[in-house]
Amino acid sequence: MDADGMQCCPGMDEFDRQVKMTHQAENPEFAIHNRKEIVFVLEDLAKHRTPVNLDTPEGVGLVTSVLGVNSEGNHVYMDISPDDRINERITHSKYVSFVTQTGVKVRWHATHLHLVELQDGNAFSMHVPAVIERIQRREYFRLSTPQGSKALICRIPNGDGAIEANIVDMSLGGIGISVRGGPYEVFAPDALLEGCSVELPVIGVVPMNLRVRGIWTSIKTKSGEQVHRLGLEFEGLSRAAANVIQRYLIQLEAEKINLT
Repeated sequence: MDADGMQCCPGMDEFDRQVKMTHQAENPEFAIHNRKEIVFVLEDLAKHRTPVNLDTPEGVGLVTSVLGVNSEGNHVYMDISPDDRINERITHSKYVSFVTQTGVKVRWHATHLHLVELQDGNAFSMHVPAVIERIQRREYFRLSTPQGSKALICRIPNGDGAIEANIVDMSLGGIGISVRGGPYEVFAPDALLEGCSVELPVIGVVPMNLRVRGIWTSIKTKSGEQVHRLGLEFEGLSRAAANVIQRYLIQLEAEKINLT
């Protein structure tokens, strides 16, 4: 501990480990390495002024936010503390970690931060990280899925047969589906649908159980056919299946980014 009651700097072995971590992910299944995707995520944090916890091994902490990203200059700008002493300690630290407070958990690391002067005042400057982790909480980050000929199909057992429902959106917590015909008794509120499956492109068939959480809308087409929209929650999803769905969502978002 130093005279101010903060922890002393880590030894060289610990520092080497921390520097190595800036290029590696603590949870590889959630890692994003594509630079365009990383910039997209950071710009989204700046757009929403998402609170970010900044921490150093010396015990210095600060709630900050991403002010902006200069992708051409390879720099990320972060808000500073009103306390110059804290800012100085942060710039003297050789390892800084960041993690968002709300929504989808985004985490990354940096080895050095510098104070720079921007048009609206001073800010911390760091390089665009080589890797970030985007750990999605179940209740967040619902993505619309492809429709038409590329629509994902969820097969739901129904007596001796199966209902084939179009998936309209997906998150780590569940799926939204569109079902033609019916009404089907199997979709009773809070009903457990066992033995379902979803076939994901390239990845293959993912078995799962689903629970009915609500009927969003029920409309008729011009031909008079009934169409139901339902929300289904994953029930007891295995870790392997959750990881597969996570990878698919990251892949789907990357495709959407490349189209913008």
